[in-house]
Amino acid sequence: MQLLLVDDNDALREQMKWSLSDQYEILEAATAKDAIDGFEKKRPQLVCLDMGLDNVPDKGLQVIDALLTQSRSVKIIVITANTSAQLGRESVRRGAFDYLQKPVNIDQLKLILDRAKRLTELESVAPAPQAGSMISTSNFLMIAECEPMLRVFEYIRKLAATDVCVLITGESGTGKELCARAIHYHSSRKERAFVPINCGAIPETLIESELFGYVRGAFTGANTDKQGLIESADGGTLFLDEIGDMPRHLQAKLLRFLEDKVVQRLGATDSHVANVRVLAATNKQGITGSESDALRNDLYYRLSEFEIRLPPLRERGRDVLLIANHCIERNRRRFDQPRLKLSARAEQAIVAFSWPGNIRELENKLNRATITCAHQTIEPEDLGISASSCAELPLKEAKDLFEKEFIMNTLRKAEFNISAAATLAGVSRPTLYDLIKKHGIKSKEE
Repeated sequence: MQLLLVDDNDALREQMKWSLSDQYEILEAATAKDAIDGFEKKRPQLVCLDMGLDNVPDKGLQVIDALLTQSRSVKIIVITANTSAQLGRESVRRGAFDYLQKPVNIDQLKLILDRAKRLTELESVAPAPQAGSMISTSNFLMIAECEPMLRVFEYIRKLAATDVCVLITGESGTGKELCARAIHYHSSRKERAFVPINCGAIPETLIESELFGYVRGAFTGANTDKQGLIESADGGTLFLDEIGDMPRHLQAKLLRFLEDKVVQRLGATDSHVANVRVLAATNKQGITGSESDALRNDLYYRLSEFEIRLPPLRERGRDVLLIANHCIERNRRRFDQPRLKLSARAEQAIVAFSWPGNIRELENKLNRATITCAHQTIEPEDLGISASSCAELPLKEAKDLFEKEFIMNTLRKAEFNISAAATLAGVSRPTLYDLIKKHGIKSKEE
């Protein structure tokens, strides 16, 4: 990965180059103009930028704006004079990834660069189909690196070349419809209709007429002939979502269609052949049985010629960050926020959270956080989840992270009344003030 070092101090630049050249391909610039020109030619993914270029204390702010105009994905680490912490904070507000104060601690710089590098690698997975992604439609990807999902991708590729019925199982929000769309998209039927039907959303009194259609006079209110959803999917794919909610009296008629592919509208004497592939999905466990609301065994076996289980998000490891960063990239365009990003605390919280609503919950929280966050940086508080799970952090960082979140939550409970917050926390007012200052916590929410 390329790293552009921008500093007018030749000795410091040489020291950083010597320390980092074994991990990065180093590019150099000593002036603001050289930095902007060099970035335009090479487009490095990482930039280490001195704030005080050209003998102007805040010249680096102009360089940040210029570089981010060329590429919003570049990660800029700013180095400021030891008296210019305010400029460091302003650089982050402008879109820099992080900042350090002089004298530069090389080990600390390496840690920041390593974090920026990992985030860059994660972001690069989302935009285009790769070994760890599967096109679902022209607008959506299924993204994964975990072994269970990579197996699912392989199943999709193989199933797309067949016409067998597939039953997709998994919790709500795991992407069952996306999986069905992926099978359709990669099949020879992709140019024809994909017709999704939520069997639990259509009233029981209407579902038969919606599926199979009807002729004029079939029942009160049937003033014209109407094509059913099965016929509308002719040549394409019919997706029966929440198949476990289909009324039992209708299951025999669906089974008959699956066996002979013949549709008879309500009230009709003739029938039509429909060349339809059927995919189904359910979020229920043990959907078959003798109960009146269970799925018939013969229909279950007919629908599940092949079964795909989608794992919940909590079982997919760091896939959650891949998906989150893909959503961030999409929201940058959708909400016109080109510098939108997740803070390090937000990344930690996202990985630690159990996501009972799975991918749908993650997307919803990120959409809301995009609107409510300050300075286009999403924090755990914007997501409404906890950042206190610190299993992957060194002890000191874990303690600091927990302490900061504890103080912030206590201040919120006390509505930012310092005396009340100190009482809740069991500390004195001076101690609370010291903790607020230590963690850079605002005295009130912005």
